[in-house]
Amino acid sequence: MGRLHNYPFVLHNFKTGKHEVELVLPETWQAKDLFDQLQKNLVEFSKWLVWANKIDSVQKEVDSIKQFQQKMVDGTAFNLVILVDETPAGMIDLHYLNHDSGEVGYWLSNDFQHLGIMTKCVEFLNKYAFEQLKLKYLILRTHPWNFASQNVAKRSGFEYQGIDDNGHKKFIKK
Repeated sequence: MGRLHNYPFVLHNFKTGKHEVELVLPETWQAKDLFDQLQKNLVEFSKWLVWANKIDSVQKEVDSIKQFQQKMVDGTAFNLVILVDETPAGMIDLHYLNHDSGEVGYWLSNDFQHLGIMTKCVEFLNKYAFEQLKLKYLILRTHPWNFASQNVAKRSGFEYQGIDDNGHKKFIKK
């Protein structure tokens, strides 16, 4: 679909291989592309993301984006859409945000995994969290079998802490 007449506010951009990547604020015009990516990747994502099956319509994605926007206004989250070659391909966020810490979450279409995109996105979010938001530490949790996500955490400087109460691997970055 591409941008058409929409001009998102770009917080960060980089090139990896042949792909242009931009991190932008979430907007409702992105909902259909994000929903399409979720549906295309649903089998894989539902293994790792408890919410993946709950987004079963474009309207639910629109509602999610509106919730993200409100949480950003409230200061309890910081959400970005990952545009790859101008098309929404995933998201990255800080949730459970407070004055000391936040928890990193992300997803990216399988079409763009294993290209270093998510590692660069997490590195940007780390820098933003520590330099702009002045957080003391970040938490990143992964499903115990999601090795790709664990590798992103390690490459981004997170240290493994152990298994949390929900059976997820917990990583911390200070």
